[in-house]
Amino acid sequence: MNDKMQQDRQNQLKILKRVEQEAERFFKQRETGKALPFWERRPLRPISEQGLGAEGAIDLFVKEYGEGLAMNSGSRFFGYVIGGVTPAALAGDWLTSLYDQNAFGEMDCMDRQIEDEAIEGLKELLGLRADFTGSFTSGATMATTNALACAREWAAAKQGKSADDGIYGLERPIVLSAFAHASIYKGLSILGLGRNSIIEYGKLPGRDAGDMAKLEEELKKAAGKPVIVIANMGTANSGDLDDLKAIADLKKKYGFWLHVDGAVGSMAMCSPKYRALYEGAEEADSFTIDGHKWLNMNYDCAIAMIRKEHREMQYRTYAQTTSVSDHWTENTPLESLGNEGSRRFRALAVWMALQAYGKEGFREMVERNCALAQEFADLLESSGVYKVHRPVLINGFAFTLNKEGVTDEEIHALERAIRAEGTTYLNPSGVCGVPHLRCSLSNWSVEQKDIEQVAKAVIEVGSAFL
Repeated sequence: MNDKMQQDRQNQLKILKRVEQEAERFFKQRETGKALPFWERRPLRPISEQGLGAEGAIDLFVKEYGEGLAMNSGSRFFGYVIGGVTPAALAGDWLTSLYDQNAFGEMDCMDRQIEDEAIEGLKELLGLRADFTGSFTSGATMATTNALACAREWAAAKQGKSADDGIYGLERPIVLSAFAHASIYKGLSILGLGRNSIIEYGKLPGRDAGDMAKLEEELKKAAGKPVIVIANMGTANSGDLDDLKAIADLKKKYGFWLHVDGAVGSMAMCSPKYRALYEGAEEADSFTIDGHKWLNMNYDCAIAMIRKEHREMQYRTYAQTTSVSDHWTENTPLESLGNEGSRRFRALAVWMALQAYGKEGFREMVERNCALAQEFADLLESSGVYKVHRPVLINGFAFTLNKEGVTDEEIHALERAIRAEGTTYLNPSGVCGVPHLRCSLSNWSVEQKDIEQVAKAVIEVGSAFL
């Protein structure tokens, strides 16, 4: 055996203790470091002939690259829609790497038990109907692709075809959405349906939510054709959400496939305070939960939820076999229901967090995040430096400088200035044609002091742009 490998084999616990030391250092850096430091590109480092051993490689990384780590898992990073791994999920993820299971999902293997329990736990937490099934994926893009693959198979079945035939000769289904995340366009491209297959049917004035009258107009025009409607449980840009109840009522009338993008806001379903916003979501044929957003799992983790009546379509798309001659059963391995053959044991971290914090823990986190988002919006608007796009619905919103004619250049300069100051990070966006910054409070550890600290910094930086 190679000398370095032999030494590391003998010192595995010592190596893990070195990782523990780095965790202690990183936690301190996360409290005080810049939210998203600028990184100056360096020449690519070659590997050495002899190698450094595990501890040497850890030391090299920390010394040379540790300063470039983003603090996106901390309580002051409000950009994009990013959670931050909870202690229980972190422990679960470390154990996942330790155990290094290839989680095929066979019924006679322990990993299937844990994955099934994690899916059932999520359904209980969010109040989902019992006939949803779940598949773990690497992120929301792949979860969305999984869901849309089932929708494509549903559309093919309406034309007497299946995944075995490919997409050639398939009449492309009509895809309707008022405001689709870029990952949906990507998924449609991967599936051969094309980015141009989406028809944006129209939004309500000043909002990212769909106009139901315009949606019904498109449904009438598509009569007799397979239609996929994509609805939002919260948009990344402004935190807005579609009228899911109205869409569910239209589904009963027109019989389309309903996919609900819950990557941003589905966690709010666990709170009685916000549950009414999502009435109608239970009528979805599929929807996406993004674990490394508001569920606060480690990267990478997401779940595609599919109604059990469509599980056969999921199997026919993803069966790990040369040809599909059988049917899905309760015993079908999970590798035949998702994107991957070899599968990381992602479910363990989710299971660990659900067991650790229960319904009460996640409910408190959601309600705290939403309350603090409202407070953050109030602080920004009351300063006179910013104006908030519209009332805060859940945990995210968009805002811009309190002046006329704000330009993209100004907002990008503001983003860079806030990033350089370092207290937080906020990313630019456009809402209803106006350049904005957007924020999302999705981290489990955000507290009052973080809101006050971030608001103070963002207001001070922004005042120079008026």
